[in-house]
Amino acid sequence: MHYSGYNSRVATQAPAIGSIADRLKLRHIDLPLLLTTLILIGAGLAALYSATYAWAPSIFRRQLVWLGLGVVLAIVLTAIKPAFWARHYKALYVLNVLMLLGVILFGAERKGAQRWIELPGGFQLQPSEFAKILLILTLASWLTQQREVIRTPKGFLFSVLHMAVPALLVFKQPDLGTSIVFGVLWFAMVYLAGARPSWLWLTVVAGSLGFYGLWHFDILKDYQKARLVSFMNPEADPQQSGYHILQARIAVGSGQLTGKGYLHGTQKNLRYIPEQHTDFIFVVVAEELGFVGAVGLLGLFGAFLFSIWRLMTRTRSELHRLIAGGILTLFTFHLLTNVGMTIGLFPVVGIPLPFISYGGTMLWAALAAVGLLQAISLNESPVRI
Repeated sequence: MHYSGYNSRVATQAPAIGSIADRLKLRHIDLPLLLTTLILIGAGLAALYSATYAWAPSIFRRQLVWLGLGVVLAIVLTAIKPAFWARHYKALYVLNVLMLLGVILFGAERKGAQRWIELPGGFQLQPSEFAKILLILTLASWLTQQREVIRTPKGFLFSVLHMAVPALLVFKQPDLGTSIVFGVLWFAMVYLAGARPSWLWLTVVAGSLGFYGLWHFDILKDYQKARLVSFMNPEADPQQSGYHILQARIAVGSGQLTGKGYLHGTQKNLRYIPEQHTDFIFVVVAEELGFVGAVGLLGLFGAFLFSIWRLMTRTRSELHRLIAGGILTLFTFHLLTNVGMTIGLFPVVGIPLPFISYGGTMLWAALAAVGLLQAISLNESPVRI
């Protein structure tokens, strides 16, 4: 009787557990996306520890706090249907603008830029990182609800304005790199939404002319100009604007095939690499793990990006497709720009490496993006291709 009672309880509990799993649609969790995210997080913690343990161990501890809170944020966003954001996209857009205005009015200034909101305990928030996610959500929602409007001149110009307002507020901080990210996100998403290619090419020309105007009329800051000049010829100013690029080249080259060993990077330990825990953390990986480790990290990012592309191409919902496309563009641009600037292929514009660079707000934004992608996976059955 004892065993039969136990078996009956198990039998009644099993369907209940199954019904909960069905209700949460856990079978639709995107496992490749989840696994690659977890491995990238682990790789990021290992790289950050190596970059900071000798001179600022508190940085690593703060990143762990950000990570714990970011995981909670990702889980919450996973549980919310993407249609909820579409219904409230106007409020989200207003929130985005007010948040960026708050930085200009009340933000803390560091190294000539006003990008952060100070928090107790030595923490800072960088709202422009959240603004990227909010732009993806609001633009995807607007494009989905308007549909054919994007193929009209009025609709196309309105989409430009949708992006330009937060982009200009970020540029004012000043943050040239992030404002460029806004433009790239807009370009990719309106292309996916069916904007006319000829109009997109016209915006490329207009953007090039606009950049010339920013340079010619001295709207760009002196340090921004110096970074662009040093990109072409870093040896011209090896102690100032060209210092980042030259030291990064030395460190990456010294890693050779298999690197100097974890925790044993010479340039890193001597702190010759500027911002080695943030924008230039890929240099730490390349010096200590060499070509093999650097390519391995890039391959991991490739698998992560492929899982997002796979989700984007398998969805039935236009809203889901545009959100996933915006997130794919965001991660791809960050990866290419960050790695490119550390090895001298692109100018230094202050773009962090997702999941790897130190920075709580960027980590939160990356985890929020993954949560949104998992919400897409949970809330529709993908189209099999």
